[in-house]
Amino acid sequence: MRKIKLILFIGAFLIFLSSNGFAQLISIGVGGGLTQVTGSELYSNKVSDGGYGFSSEYNFGAIGKVDLPLVPITPRAFVLYHKLNGSGEYPLSVGTPDWEFSQSILSIGVGASYNFIPIPAGVDPYVALDVMFNSFGDFTVKSGGVETKTSGKSRTGIGIGAGAEVTILPKVNVDISASYRMFNLIGKESGEKTLSAINLDLFFMFSLL
Repeated sequence: MRKIKLILFIGAFLIFLSSNGFAQLISIGVGGGLTQVTGSELYSNKVSDGGYGFSSEYNFGAIGKVDLPLVPITPRAFVLYHKLNGSGEYPLSVGTPDWEFSQSILSIGVGASYNFIPIPAGVDPYVALDVMFNSFGDFTVKSGGVETKTSGKSRTGIGIGAGAEVTILPKVNVDISASYRMFNLIGKESGEKTLSAINLDLFFMFSLL
């Protein structure tokens, strides 16, 4: 329910701006990229080393931006879906079927980017800071035809990154970015490890008329 309310709020905010003369300043983008899990060791280590074996996986989603006149700050909101998978032979279980681990993360975030002075050839560099509300799907473990699931949870995280928008058509830009994200920085339970990742993303941005 919390996710639905947040998505509706973001949508209502964009509609409000569109109806009050800001439509030409709003851009909507779709795309995705790679999620490279970097920590903690529980998530990033190989299964044979006692971890879940999460490494590089695809992500996809949508992003909205509002360019403010005469201000180098651009508010932004996004929805991004990650699917993490890992498999391998578990320690001390040589000769047994591989273990498979999987979990999804739905990130709904808001933030802002600071825009530097554009450089030639229609390239607009920026740095960004985001707050993410992350809904973790069920944590699934499979081995030897047996599947077990642990209920997912919700956590709050942050992301920092840098990127650039490159103009390719009058109303179409390509947004290329790299970011570091900590998905469960706030609200962890005792003993819960921090899940972090580097995202490499590309979005096609369309300016509203």
